[in-house]
Amino acid sequence: MAGFQLLKKISIYSRIEAGFFIFYFVVFPFLSDIEYALYEPVYTKYSMSLTEKITHRLVYGIASIPPYLVLYTLLINKLLIKKRYGAFIAAFPLFLLFLNIYKLYGEYWLISQLTFLPQSITRSAEEWFKASTPLHFSIAYVIRETLVLTAQAYFIHFIKHEKKMNALRQAKLETDLNYLKAQIQPHFFFNTLNNIYSLAQQQSSQTAELVAQLSHLMRYVIYETNQSKVPLSKEAGFLKNYVAVESVRYNEKIAVLFDTQGISESASIEPLLLLPFVENVFKHGLQEETQQGFAEIIICLNESQLIFETYNSKPEAKQNNSNHKGIGIENTIKRLNLLYPEKYSLHINDSDTAYKLILTMELS
Repeated sequence: MAGFQLLKKISIYSRIEAGFFIFYFVVFPFLSDIEYALYEPVYTKYSMSLTEKITHRLVYGIASIPPYLVLYTLLINKLLIKKRYGAFIAAFPLFLLFLNIYKLYGEYWLISQLTFLPQSITRSAEEWFKASTPLHFSIAYVIRETLVLTAQAYFIHFIKHEKKMNALRQAKLETDLNYLKAQIQPHFFFNTLNNIYSLAQQQSSQTAELVAQLSHLMRYVIYETNQSKVPLSKEAGFLKNYVAVESVRYNEKIAVLFDTQGISESASIEPLLLLPFVENVFKHGLQEETQQGFAEIIICLNESQLIFETYNSKPEAKQNNSNHKGIGIENTIKRLNLLYPEKYSLHINDSDTAYKLILTMELS
């Protein structure tokens, strides 16, 4: 259990690197031996027994790791990855000298002294130690290992860099969303208080009821919208209450419909995302309507696809100014681009007599 806890404390990058070194220097050579045994029978005449072969690969594989770990950690990660190319080139001959000494004493001599190993392994190590060759490694193999370790280092570097960039992008996204949401809330209260003020001037008996309903809306905005997402059912309930508040000041000539279809408790959405579209129905649609008018607001959930539709009449005063777009709509489109890039579609049909909006988005 303690070992498992210790393993959890080791970073994922260190575990990837450790796994790579073990596979490349221990497992991979052993797999190569198996391939030789299968496809080159001549090789088997000079091969060791299976037990000796496994022991040989384990011993020499593990013994090969330390010098290349030095190369990976000090030269590649500290110099090459950080683009200190001159220092890397200058240090590489020193590494070759270190590798030669290590192969001679840290590998061949040391292995020859390990009496618990099979005699064939210790005798072979002793022969290599006493060999008169000036270099105890292959230049071609060293270049190969350097290229492989460099690729591994750049892979880890890329993952770390991508994770850092994702964190920065996420921080910027949250900052942008908080800024846009902060603009929506005062905008919402400003519009609703205007409605209350209008009714108060008329000394309407509905003013007190409207203030009470506004307090419920404020409670939702203040306490619920601090979360990144809220249940779609709650957001729909908030919009329904908002429509009820707005509808109070309209006469019986204005037909207002609010409908929800297929909304499940498991679906969630970013708070106040749809509010500006609903505000737009009243502020730029029915607010100046003096004749018969209508407004339809429908929220439909089909599995994970949300279909939001508004359809409202336009007063004559607005028919010559159909291109008006409030700050709430602009902010909402920005939020959609940040939250649902390439996962939503927004279609607006703005005619002289009516305004229709259809928003389709994939909730995830």
